[in-house]
Amino acid sequence: MSELGRLTRLKVEGFKSIRSMDLEMRDLNILIGANGAGKSNLISFFKFMSKFVDDDLKSYVRQQGGVDRFMHFGRKVTDAILISMDFDVGSFSSLFVSDVFGNMAFSLFDGNSIRSHELIRFLKDDAVRSGKFIGSEDATHLDLMKLYDFELMVRSFLRRFDSGVYHFHDVGEVSVIKRDCRTADTDRLRPDGANLAAFLRFIQTCHPRNYDDIVATVRRVAPFFRDFILKPNPENPEYIRLKWKHEGTDDYFDVHDLSDGTLRFICLATLLLQPNPPSLIILDEPELGLHPYAVELLAGMMQSAAARTQVIAATQSVTLANQFDWQDLIIVDRVDNASEFRRLKESEVEDWLEHYRMGDIWQKDLIGGTP
Repeated sequence: MSELGRLTRLKVEGFKSIRSMDLEMRDLNILIGANGAGKSNLISFFKFMSKFVDDDLKSYVRQQGGVDRFMHFGRKVTDAILISMDFDVGSFSSLFVSDVFGNMAFSLFDGNSIRSHELIRFLKDDAVRSGKFIGSEDATHLDLMKLYDFELMVRSFLRRFDSGVYHFHDVGEVSVIKRDCRTADTDRLRPDGANLAAFLRFIQTCHPRNYDDIVATVRRVAPFFRDFILKPNPENPEYIRLKWKHEGTDDYFDVHDLSDGTLRFICLATLLLQPNPPSLIILDEPELGLHPYAVELLAGMMQSAAARTQVIAATQSVTLANQFDWQDLIIVDRVDNASEFRRLKESEVEDWLEHYRMGDIWQKDLIGGTP
């Protein structure tokens, strides 16, 4: 867990389908709902924030079609995106608006002192930019240098928080997972798995117990798999490519010889069983292409990882949802053209739990989150 501690509460207003959300966050957070309800929009919020932290927000917004794609029903309806994040050790808020050039401009302020939209006044000229303070009337008298220092502090906090979204769906012939990667690329597992071979080699070398756990877990869903072969390219040691051994033979097999589901599971096992996970792991439909038994193992790894970090996952899988408790679920519905996120109350499910598991209860449309 990072120095920030856990994310304990997330408030979002005006982002995509999220008109207004105030959500308690726990160690394990399983988003479940129908197509179009807004699960992926909450997932994309974290990607939005990661681009913000990486100073890549301007180009990212442009690539996605402009600020109207991010504001709830566009700028004609929504004039700002307001975000508030509470952690164990403090909080901060951020306001995102469109400047006169149609770019996404933002400002950070102390979440302990500014809480509501009524306190915010917008800058209406082209001076809106990163680092310029937007806040209450009282707050405008604060020293600008202190505000700049506060922005640097929040950015530093969020970088340690590491809010990347992990997405291992692309395992086709030209997938980055199947290409050579730099042997030294071992700081963290990349969100698309591009450095899987290098990261596994790092774990094998520096954390052999974790590596053995990963291998043993992969073998549970792929009994033919014996071990990875993690050797740099002898002709160019700066690069490495994933290879593996088949049970019953000493022949080497290439990453292209793995099925799509097996390769996705290897990525997930590496992410969730690594020795030092990021402070937040975000997964979008991680069950895609997995056998039901592999989905059950995936849930166990997610629960184990949640003891060391926070996990947020969006799913439509009854099998995956069946592995979790009612306290872990966040029901997502579309109400009045906006996404609604809510935690369950025990009174909603206690009469059903004796006979059904949570995925079955959801599938029977007893708790919402269905079309």
